[in-house]
Amino acid sequence: MSILAVFLDASYLIAFYNESDVHHQKAVEIARKIDNNEYGLSIISDGIFDEVISVVLRKFGKEKAKLFAKNIVNSIFIVYGDKNIFTKALSIFNNSKDNFSFTDCTSQAIIEIAKIQYIATFDKLFEKLKINVIN
Repeated sequence: MSILAVFLDASYLIAFYNESDVHHQKAVEIARKIDNNEYGLSIISDGIFDEVISVVLRKFGKEKAKLFAKNIVNSIFIVYGDKNIFTKALSIFNNSKDNFSFTDCTSQAIIEIAKIQYIATFDKLFEKLKINVIN
């Protein structure tokens, strides 16, 4: 059984946060649809959280990174990695012909395990998967 949900990739979250990002306006439009519950529950992994907060810290400083972290924690469901997710992600990483990062493979593992229908991303590699890409 699957739940109506959207996995939020780092590329989407960073574009939403960064007004100078080439995808910012599109990310804002997607956020409106997410807020209107068109895609169900918003989900990220702890790996995506790490990736996003690290980028925000480097680009915008500690205070903005802390604020963004607080906003994510208070508004998005976070899936924390376990051995099952790690094992599936490693299998995806080892068997994929594409150059997905290990974080992307972890995202794929969560999407498959939870049967998530959507992903909000600007990463073109995800278009190769059997999932509805929102971009």
